[in-house]
Amino acid sequence: MTAISPPPRPVTVYEPTVTGLPAMGPYLRGIWARRPFMWHLARTELKARNYDTALGQVWIILDPMLMVAVYYMLRSVVRPIGTELDRNFLIDHLIWAVCFFQFTSKSLRSGAQSILSNKQMILNTAFPRAIFPIVAVTIGFLDLMPTLVVYAIIHAILGLPFGISLAVLPLMLVLLTMFNLGCALLYAPLAVFFRDTTALLPYLSQVWLYMTPVLYTVGEIPPNLKPILQWNPLYVFWAALEQIFAGRMPSPGYVLASAAWAVAFLLGGAVLFLIRERDFAIRF
Repeated sequence: MTAISPPPRPVTVYEPTVTGLPAMGPYLRGIWARRPFMWHLARTELKARNYDTALGQVWIILDPMLMVAVYYMLRSVVRPIGTELDRNFLIDHLIWAVCFFQFTSKSLRSGAQSILSNKQMILNTAFPRAIFPIVAVTIGFLDLMPTLVVYAIIHAILGLPFGISLAVLPLMLVLLTMFNLGCALLYAPLAVFFRDTTALLPYLSQVWLYMTPVLYTVGEIPPNLKPILQWNPLYVFWAALEQIFAGRMPSPGYVLASAAWAVAFLLGGAVLFLIRERDFAIRF
């Protein structure tokens, strides 16, 4: 009986292009065809962090809630000049703002390490390397989902309104995910070519936290500082989300500005990543 040999594996040929970018059609089809692989890679990472245990699952919620408690104590001592927020509104704001900021912060940190931490697969297999930053952002998104459920329960307990504005929340989630993916794609090659940049990430995240309306609301920003903070890309996202969770429709200007930042970062990060992608192996 003759053994049936498996079909030969397709040969991957990297040809030079004028722009330095790969052919986008085959590249995107390669990413789409590997959806199951990306999903299993994300699940493996989650299980590695003990998400299959009771304590690990609780920590998804406990971690941001502990941060909220610390920031609430800070706000109880330090208040912006001339403001006095309702206690329930402040707690509500801190919860959603911290949870969403953790989504961005985790996407940036994990995305920056996504190439370096998977160098063995990169050296031994041929597939689109953008898969790894995508998986990093997917994990951050999966972390965010249970915290939003808990937030909705606390929001109701605090007696704060739910409005038709929640219909816009999925759009803002999509835009923020696009922005986070752009950040991950942008920082991943920087971490490969300039290893010391990863040491700056904790400080960058901390400064970004203080420049974003997380510990304070948009209305608490002094008029002389608002023109400066508006250059922070996350400002418009948080301003729109603040209106949504307050039961008001978000300003079209905030939504359009969020879309502009999301597209700009996604395109900029993708171009930089794809141009440098073929040089990753020689930098390990």
